[in-house]
Amino acid sequence: MAWASARAGAEAFGIARVDSTNRAFVDGVTARRLTARGANAYSLRYDWLGNAKEKEKAEKTMDDAIALGIDVIRTWAFMDGDERSFDGRAMQPRRGEFVEKNFVALDEILARARGKVRFILTLTNHWEDYGGIDRYVRWAKESGDAPEIHRREDFYSSPTCRKYFEDFIRKIVDRVNTATGEHYRDDPSIFSYQLINEPRISGDAKGDIFHAWSTHFVQFIKDFDRGNHLVSVGTEGFFIEGDGSDLNPFNGAERQGVDMTRLLGSSVDFACVHVWADDWMDSDDESKFRFLDRWVREHLQRATRANKPVIFEEFGKKRPIAVRDMFFNRVFELLRVEDTDRSSGALFWLFAPDEVPDYDGFTVRSPSDSSTLDIVRREIASMREFVENRSSRDDSGMVSPPLAPPPPSPMSMPSPRDPDGEDDDDFVDFESDGGDDDDPSNESWSTQDDVAVRTSGVVLSYQCRMISSNALEGHATYGDHVSIELAIESTRELDVRVQFIDDARDKMTLTSLKTTSSSSFTTPETISTTHVVTRRLGDGGVYVKEGPMKFRVFLSVADSATEVFVLDAVTMGTTIVFDSAAPFVVDAFLRPYRSTVDGTLSFTVNYGDVAVLYVSFSEPVTPPEVVMNGRLAFISVASSLGDAYYAYVEITRGVDAPGTELTFEIVSALDRAGNRCFTCENAPVRTTDASSLRVVDG
Repeated sequence: MAWASARAGAEAFGIARVDSTNRAFVDGVTARRLTARGANAYSLRYDWLGNAKEKEKAEKTMDDAIALGIDVIRTWAFMDGDERSFDGRAMQPRRGEFVEKNFVALDEILARARGKVRFILTLTNHWEDYGGIDRYVRWAKESGDAPEIHRREDFYSSPTCRKYFEDFIRKIVDRVNTATGEHYRDDPSIFSYQLINEPRISGDAKGDIFHAWSTHFVQFIKDFDRGNHLVSVGTEGFFIEGDGSDLNPFNGAERQGVDMTRLLGSSVDFACVHVWADDWMDSDDESKFRFLDRWVREHLQRATRANKPVIFEEFGKKRPIAVRDMFFNRVFELLRVEDTDRSSGALFWLFAPDEVPDYDGFTVRSPSDSSTLDIVRREIASMREFVENRSSRDDSGMVSPPLAPPPPSPMSMPSPRDPDGEDDDDFVDFESDGGDDDDPSNESWSTQDDVAVRTSGVVLSYQCRMISSNALEGHATYGDHVSIELAIESTRELDVRVQFIDDARDKMTLTSLKTTSSSSFTTPETISTTHVVTRRLGDGGVYVKEGPMKFRVFLSVADSATEVFVLDAVTMGTTIVFDSAAPFVVDAFLRPYRSTVDGTLSFTVNYGDVAVLYVSFSEPVTPPEVVMNGRLAFISVASSLGDAYYAYVEITRGVDAPGTELTFEIVSALDRAGNRCFTCENAPVRTTDASSLRVVDG
């Protein structure tokens, strides 16, 4: 088996420890330093249980992460409840009911990674994603034996919820891996057990409730694990009132019942801090960068005083990529310079291959987000170099200079279209037609000041730039207007048309005309013209994918069908990004309402059965109008946020032809501001997992 070979080559791969002399993470067998540089990939187990395409996505995520050089991946090791969206992959669909095959997926992931990467296994979630504490509270209420349950935060103090959570933890920690035959307590692929993601107890100003809860469960895990693995808590890093609360990113963070200072003094093996400037702060990037500096520095200093390592286990930044790259660079720079022992860790959010949609705007895709990945790769190389040369560095007596403050203004930050930070026009370079410059029968090309110049009998030269109404200029999204401006010098009047992603050619509007007669009989008259065409992104079904804009410009002699030449496949200048208020579809898949008797999924529906479409949007929307097989579907809410819905239609004899596949169309959806979903109305929406349902008779 593949697992056996992986295990055989991994004898010198020990359980992660913390070196008490320098707070560094080390391999428990070799004592070699770990870089603790990694990423979040929360859905690995869920994807592993899916169809072949989904499992391939999980495998590619792991392979790409290992190739990148990271040594820690944080993933969800839980899924509680029987939501339809869980698609039969829950680990605990009902209280105390554990689905073995869904645990086996975690076994196989750990076995596949053996000797290559370690996992932080998060065991529940404060938020409702994947079930989390909401599910435990609901189970406790349904039991009728939990009078102490009044609100979701009672999860942390309820004896009933405590017992339920203990049962699940015992199931994980006391498990034997079916793929390797090894007990989880001896598995070095587990970097840490993590109690919960982003706990909060609103109103617990002193933090006593959470402190008691975390202390109990840290010890509970250590008892079953025999103290082998590290135990952590996925806290955001807030400080309670009177102890650094002025550093918190928003008012009220000091009343969330979780105090970083107190946690550092508790029995956890290392501190966890999250950095979500985009989500926590409604301000400009300059303010977010300054917050980043204070936040990271303060936690590094406090962890040093507490003699514990800290991992910044969730940090990310929304696009544009150039600003994100500056953010990543800054995080790593702070860790290099402020933490002289390099004992801290950093895991960015979120790592996924290109095939995965960017659900939250923070996804770092492999390999397309190459500049960001290069930053991570360089940081890992730097960390490895530090480990190799630590002795010589310690003996040199050199002291690193203090970090400079972050950029004074976001206007000075380079954008993808303006990398030098100068506010210049963005001229677009065009590809040549591949002609042989040495062949006199071909029109010749030359380059002058980054402006493509073509010498011919009609067109003498041209310049082109792209202009966006988006505040970031070099970017645009649904609802923004983008203009293409073309300046031409020619010997004859030209008709100019532009073709966007769709097939239609729009005639460009003439904005200026200047005719200059030359005094030389050998030089033809020069006609200088400027043309502009503007499109609203989303109209007509264009620009439904993220990435560089593409268009073609066709030039022909006026009142003639003869084309002089075509400017083809222009891809520079403006990039489409998904950061708009206008909603778009991020996930859609078809399922029968019920599984087969043995619990497996079927992709056929009989007459009388109900077909279900699950669709989620980039933000909350009003209930969408969905047509399935030619008739309106019944709509129900799939998410309390209002960003996901189910559409149902009953398969009816005489209406749905046997042997055919179901069709669907999301006719309309509006967000709370009334913006229309462009991907619904202007482009075909297909299932994101390539699922389909076929009608069968009997």
